[in-house]
Formats: sequence, C-alpha cells, structure tokens
Amino acid sequence: MNNCIILKNGKVLLSEVKVADRFLTRLVGLLRTAGLAENQGLLLKKCNQVHTFGMKFPIDVIFLSKDGDILHMQQEMKPGKVSPHIKKAYWALELKSGSCLQYQLEINQRLVVRQ
Repeated sequence: MNNCIILKNGKVLLSEVKVADRFLTRLVGLLRTAGLAENQGLLLKKCNQVHTFGMKFPIDVIFLSKDGDILHMQQEMKPGKVSPHIKKAYWALELKSGSCLQYQLEINQRLVVRQ
C-alpha cells in the first residue's frame, strides 16, 4: 500500500496517510487497525460511500472530489454504520474521530493529495 501526505493551504495537514487504491486494500480498509494517530489516515480511491462494520473505533470521513474539494464530512461515524452515498466523490479520507474539528475542515475547502 502506498503512502501520501495531505496538504491544506500549502501546509502539511497529515503526513502518514495510506492510499487504498486496489480491491483488497479498499476491502480491508481500517479493519485490522486498532486506532489512528493524529497524523494518520486512510485515503480510499474511487470511493463515494463507506461503512464501519467490524471496526473498533469511530472515525471522521471526508469525501473529496477528484480535485480534492471537500464535498461532505461524516463526523464521529461509529462502528456498524453506513455513510450517505456522495455521488460526486472520488476520494474518501478516513481519519481519527474529531479530526474535522481539529483541522477546521469545511465544505468546499480544497485538500491536496501528494503521493
């Protein structure tokens, strides 16, 4: 699995983000993870809906357009839930619960994915 960094306004927001761009990595996602640190996340490519079945902790999910514009944020998504289907989303960024507030993320802001 490749890694990337996420930038906001030209500054590094997250430095340890794994990219799930293959069937198996997308299927497994965060299921084998006990938790996420402040600077960690999982970026799912070609993803417009997620679920948290089998997970052990809540997450924040940010749905992004192909250009990195924030389309929707699902905060504190608890285990056993399904997100809304975000039709125009290309990426889904899964982060530690509370990250949307911590990083002051808002709809229409642009995040840059640098691989």
